[in-house]
Amino acid sequence: MVKIFTYLLLLPVLFLLSCDTEDNCADCNLNPKVKLKFQADASLTKVDSLFSEVKEKIATGMAQLEGELSPEERAEIQQSLIILREDSIRLGEDYSLFTSGSALVDFIAAKGGKSMDFFQDTVINNFAIPVDMQHDTSTFYFGFHGFEDTLQLFYSRQITQTLDGVRMQVSGIGVDEEISTFDSVRVQCLKSGCSNDQTTIYIYF
Repeated sequence: MVKIFTYLLLLPVLFLLSCDTEDNCADCNLNPKVKLKFQADASLTKVDSLFSEVKEKIATGMAQLEGELSPEERAEIQQSLIILREDSIRLGEDYSLFTSGSALVDFIAAKGGKSMDFFQDTVINNFAIPVDMQHDTSTFYFGFHGFEDTLQLFYSRQITQTLDGVRMQVSGIGVDEEISTFDSVRVQCLKSGCSNDQTTIYIYF
């Protein structure tokens, strides 16, 4: 994971984004969005490994308490066990958050943009985020559950006239893996062309 919070503070002010968690929205014609789905594969593996380590340390501490100890040694081990049990509870809560997809976004910001506080109550596993129609790339910064990561998308922009007005759309959506810092990212397109209404970005962290 790459820490980018300090960098965020130095970004110049550009555009403010909006987001809709629904697939359909009234302004989609003018504000094309790309769907994101987060999968906590690496995080679950790490939490599971840490949980196993904590359980082993608790078992070791309990075994030590059965031996002959001075009052000071016994008190030290008992204090360590209190801390280890608290760690075990926290790791269990983290595991439940990731497996249930209930982890929340702390912040999302765009390159040159400000952080958006209203994302703090957004569940991270499934939502849609608008792309920058002034450029052929969009760079986003995500903060969630202690992690901070970057995602850059590239695409082609189209603006067409339809019966109900102007329609903006992007196609050929891809991920710049050199700039993106998540463990891995996969682009799934339901149809050839990878337009924003037929594309989902799977993000693994």
